[in-house]
Amino acid sequence: MRKKLTFLIVAIMALPSLCAASDAIKDDSVKVIKNPEQVTITKRDGAFRINVEGNETDKDYRYEYFVKERYDGKLYVQESEGGKIRFSHPFSKCDTSYYKKPHWQVFTSDLMFGWGGHSVDALDRDRVKKSMSEIGILNLIALGRVFNQGRSTVSLGVGFNWHRYGLESPYFWHRTTEGTLGYMEFGEPFDKHRATLLVRSMQFPLMFNQSLGKRWNVAVGAVMNWNFYADVRNSYRMGKTDYNETTRGLNQRKISFDGIAMLSWHGLGVYFRYAPQSVMKANYGPELKNRWTLGLVLRGRIF
Repeated sequence: MRKKLTFLIVAIMALPSLCAASDAIKDDSVKVIKNPEQVTITKRDGAFRINVEGNETDKDYRYEYFVKERYDGKLYVQESEGGKIRFSHPFSKCDTSYYKKPHWQVFTSDLMFGWGGHSVDALDRDRVKKSMSEIGILNLIALGRVFNQGRSTVSLGVGFNWHRYGLESPYFWHRTTEGTLGYMEFGEPFDKHRATLLVRSMQFPLMFNQSLGKRWNVAVGAVMNWNFYADVRNSYRMGKTDYNETTRGLNQRKISFDGIAMLSWHGLGVYFRYAPQSVMKANYGPELKNRWTLGLVLRGRIF
């Protein structure tokens, strides 16, 4: 009888501890997934990853649980979960580490602002500015194949680009009746003149992107440009009146090819672009060629 009484007292005293342990177990339950299609556990560099894929009713579901050992021997947990993520918006995080299997991805990326220069014939060097600028988005929409455990991507996309060229003072752009683009000098009555050649292009980049750890990315590729539209704009003042003139119907080179390289950290980076071909068709304007651009690129979120 005394043994039974002692056991009962110990059990009653231990009841709060058992309840607390039960609550702790409940609080430690990170995720409950019913009827998963596939569960994969991998270990690399002391880190364990548990990847869960959805069943037939929800095939696009993905869940990842990440555990890594600290130096002091303790464990910390970093988890992320997502469902049906097949499309990334323009400034989404450029990270495919959650999808380890090779797969296709549709995305938008690479908003670019650049400044650079170009070469020009000796006869035009004192009249055409040696500097130029551009703005564009490399991949307005792109289709990429992700492989190498989510660290590498080959993609083909379509985007837009605008690049502009100027003239030194006091010259302005002039198109002849034959369609040749040249320049003329402003006369004495004119003031505050500005001359701009603006080319719009659709660009089709073929890119290879490689992730260098969690933050860094490097990308290289070739770009085909369809230079579908170009015009020149001259603005000046005569007396107290401002004038703006636009001339269309230029003979720009319709198809051109560039090379491009990018280095980014957490979505913000720099790029270098080189275009060897001339802007205008042969004998239809100044030989603006060997264009190079160095600028900033926004690949993803910077926070």
